[in-house]
Amino acid sequence: MYQIFKDQLEKSKLILSGVKRNQRLGREAGVEESVIHKLEEDCKRLEALSAEMDKIHEELCKKTEEAHATLNVLKGRTQTVKKAIKNKYDQTWWTKFGIPDKR
Repeated sequence: MYQIFKDQLEKSKLILSGVKRNQRLGREAGVEESVIHKLEEDCKRLEALSAEMDKIHEELCKKTEEAHATLNVLKGRTQTVKKAIKNKYDQTWWTKFGIPDKR
């Protein structure tokens, strides 16, 4: 969970527990039951969304690692083909194979 979400959830839950312990005083201050209910729902929703974000982030990290591994394989194979062309033909032919190198 991101720290900003965690901090706000802690603050909101502290207020919720305090208002619930002192319902009469909270009502006298103008805090309506519907607002408390909505605050609880918001906390639950943020917790669910944060858990979902954590799961997506984990999946993203796995995909990123997979993409980097594939990139490294691609680079290696490209270098192998490039090297084979360069060893077989002189540089006047390299552009015909899509190799822009001058040397």
